Amino acid sequence: MIGGESILTTARAKARVVAFESSRIADLRESRKKVRFVPANLQYPTSTIVVSAALLLCCSTTLAQGTWNTLAADAARSAATSQPFPSLASPAWTCAKDENNRAIAFVARAGVAVGLHFVYATGSVNEPSGTTWKLFAIARRTGAVAWSLQIDSPQLESTASPAIDHRTATVIASGGSTLYGVALYQPTLRWSTTLDNPIVNASPVVARTWRGTGRLFITDYDGFGDSASLYSISIDPLSVANPHQPGEILWAAPIGASSGNSPTYDAANDRVFVSAVGLYAANPGQILAFPAHAPGDTSHVAPSPLWTFNNTSSVGFFGGIALDASGDALYAATYGFYGGTTSGNIVRIRASTGALQWTVGCNRSASIPIRLPSNRLALSTGIQGFGSLPSLQVFSSDSSSAALAWSSHTRTWSDANHNGVIDSGEFVPCGGWNTQPVYSSASDQLAVCGNDNVLRILDASITSASSPFTVIQSASSISGSPAVAGSNLYAIGTGGLVAFGPAPALVDVNADGVFDIEDLYAWEQSRGSRDVNGDGQITLADRDLLSILLRANETQEQTEGRR
Repeated sequence: MIGGESILTTARAKARVVAFESSRIADLRESRKKVRFVPANLQYPTSTIVVSAALLLCCSTTLAQGTWNTLAADAARSAATSQPFPSLASPAWTCAKDENNRAIAFVARAGVAVGLHFVYATGSVNEPSGTTWKLFAIARRTGAVAWSLQIDSPQLESTASPAIDHRTATVIASGGSTLYGVALYQPTLRWSTTLDNPIVNASPVVARTWRGTGRLFITDYDGFGDSASLYSISIDPLSVANPHQPGEILWAAPIGASSGNSPTYDAANDRVFVSAVGLYAANPGQILAFPAHAPGDTSHVAPSPLWTFNNTSSVGFFGGIALDASGDALYAATYGFYGGTTSGNIVRIRASTGALQWTVGCNRSASIPIRLPSNRLALSTGIQGFGSLPSLQVFSSDSSSAALAWSSHTRTWSDANHNGVIDSGEFVPCGGWNTQPVYSSASDQLAVCGNDNVLRILDASITSASSPFTVIQSASSISGSPAVAGSNLYAIGTGGLVAFGPAPALVDVNADGVFDIEDLYAWEQSRGSRDVNGDGQITLADRDLLSILLRANETQEQTEGRR
């Protein structure tokens, strides 16, 4: 049902908003509150209860990690998973063609978002009318394209990743200057919003907290000028509590020059952080903090920054920010166009005040630093040429200082021609300026895509320059940033979107394309495909698994923003 169409004007942008109301989405939200359903006629013997309890314990962590919602995993941009990486020995599938059997050209270095059923990625196909850009929904179990929706073509080879808002069952993708809010399970456009400038390399973040209604934050592009903005956009349906249409631009705050600056959200303090390039060759990069829910939301007036940090070096931030909420810290890296493998810098600043805690030189990068155990950071960096080299760098740090501990380009260098120069082919090109690694706390390993299109799983127990470069496993022909959801790893490759790991659960029992309480009702009533875990048998283990998956986000949603 079309709820309304409006033309909205803000101080910084004109947004055309098309909002689609859906009772199914309300039902989906309600289902998480009432999913605990045990019919009187279903008896659980004691042995089954013990088995079910064990299943709950062993599966709860895996299922909590069953999605990959945005660039670097989550709103804090942690780029981490609590699950071990799957085997890379053989892909589960490769998606290379759309639903009409046309070849898909995915964005080579882009990331993906992963929902319970589908992987979401942008790419293009050649149709009779010409090249068409689309958002694709690829089935996690089979690798087949379930549906696609046309979007504007990305500008400047943008590597922006989609983002998922589970509360409204919406995936948000970008193309050109436009954001698209699309239903998770079908190619239904719920809303679209056009910004002042193109969206280039920046991925949206969804802000969910008990303090207010849902918001989405995104930056547009002005790489060498001063007209870029941070946008606050409403994503919840119109209601008494939310007097805004989904897709409505609430405010746009000027941030100067921007390219690839994906915002980060702190739910505990309801703040959004954004980095910026700074006026090229004149001013250093900046990091700014804004209230996520501000009085100006109703008047379309952007709030003033809570604080502004100016980089200590005259180089800019071209990437996102990692939040350590427990440590009141933000980490961000810069891209220095001139100099060697220390032309950029990483900073740690206080999230509460913006005060600098330390800065250390690094190779140029637009990637987001990853926090590792034992007070270490990992950063994917560099290009081949101009004094730089593609490299994974690891830093030791505490609250007041940091130092470079290890670089893959020096650790793997063998001077084959004895000229004292690290030449191409003499080292392992692990990492790169525009790829985002992932850390697994379960195995203490890093997954990083190299400049040579090889995805490597590395031992992350790196503490010094003498630490070995240990490749646990690898897969060739992988170019994009990996995403880990449950027991699966997904990444864009040179031959299509590639999946590793076992097929996920078959949760759509009633085959209506939506995972909701109706699937549990269908299971209880002996209707539909009831072998949820795919083991060839229909037992109470299938019912328990279905219930766990329905409740997977319940704890997170009930504690969002709380300490």
